[in-house]
Amino acid sequence: MGYFLKNREIPSGSTSTRLPHGSTADRPDSPVFGTFRYNTSIGGLEYFDGTVYKTVSNSGEANIVVDNFTGDNSTLTFTLSTAASNVDQIIVFISNIYQQPSTYSITGGGNDITLSAAPELNEPINVIHGLGNTP
Repeated sequence: MGYFLKNREIPSGSTSTRLPHGSTADRPDSPVFGTFRYNTSIGGLEYFDGTVYKTVSNSGEANIVVDNFTGDNSTLTFTLSTAASNVDQIIVFISNIYQQPSTYSITGGGNDITLSAAPELNEPINVIHGLGNTP
């Protein structure tokens, strides 16, 4: 049961409001677009975007990492300096040309990037990662 906020304002000072909370398993069966809750499984705030729950990122600096490799006409898999969780959180350039995420995959438990074609000899490969949301 909730409480009605007559003036829709939380007074300043030493007050706070508590959001609905619970584990990932405790999420509502039929969430409403824009619903916010504190997820105790991940230790962070999340919201429902109408399709899935998304984590609200912490503010501050991102931990962006740039790994540089050089093509040799045969190597497809390169080891990243830090693990990546998803191709959507990576930007890849080969010879300064952006590569679509469909041209590579994350392998080795997130520690490797595997390209669909081997870059030519001496082609620079730049992998930018660390772009994902943090809980």
